Amino acid sequence: MARKKKQKHGEEEGGEAWLLPYSDLMTLLLAVFIVLFAVSKIDQTKAEEISNSFKSMMTANQGIISKGGNSFVKPNININPTNNSGQTGNTGNENGVTSGETAEEDNQVTKEELEKFLGKTELKDMIELKGKLDELFQEAELEDTISTNIDLRGLVVTLNNAILFDSGSADIKPEYADSLIKIGDMINKVDNHIRVEGHTDNRPIVTAIYPSNWELSAARATRVVRLFISKCNVPPEKVVAVGYGEYKPIASNSTEAGRKKNRRIDIIILSEKYNELEEQTPVNNINN
Repeated sequence: MARKKKQKHGEEEGGEAWLLPYSDLMTLLLAVFIVLFAVSKIDQTKAEEISNSFKSMMTANQGIISKGGNSFVKPNININPTNNSGQTGNTGNENGVTSGETAEEDNQVTKEELEKFLGKTELKDMIELKGKLDELFQEAELEDTISTNIDLRGLVVTLNNAILFDSGSADIKPEYADSLIKIGDMINKVDNHIRVEGHTDNRPIVTAIYPSNWELSAARATRVVRLFISKCNVPPEKVVAVGYGEYKPIASNSTEAGRKKNRRIDIIILSEKYNELEEQTPVNNINN
């Protein structure tokens, strides 16, 4: 009887032994939950403050002057090349872009707001240079394939790849090299840095020379830069070539018209604020 009673007592102790570690576990889980909740609240507050700051800055400062029009439109990440009606498309989503009318209606800003970001003097200089380039393109009857606009980055000259390159090639067509040289001579008169961007549509290319659209777009931008340096005496430290491939579309790739717009070269005369970033880039550090 004594042995049986002792065994029963042991079973009672064993049955209650789990309560202590269980309570410790619950306490730890509660503590973790409280910490996570507190952190999430802090991050949310910070995120809201940052978001509000960006919204305020973007609303007050961003703008575009489109070719052929006097409206000012806030720039998005990707901007459609403008046409003679002065309409500008807005940012493309995964499947395409919305209409130019929607972009203008939703993103109207005033000239004063654009001047606040760029400065009156710089904006005036950009408009003057833009006008000279527009006249040059009209004289060469290229206004349908070359467009200009002004946004936060600076003065953007957009050229359709079809007039510069054959399909799958990075060799500049000889008949259009003179037009590029005239552009290079004109933009070389300003002190701003110049960024040449290459863009393609989303149709894949796989060749021994260009394994992807990245290589093709970079090669095309580089050819334009080399022409500016060799024929227009643009200082090499003043110009840069960038290849974006198909990853910055300005129109839907689901149609031939959209793909044609996406196949382009953007020559950007950088605004002072973007220019300062280029000037601050360290050079010749390898030998230091």
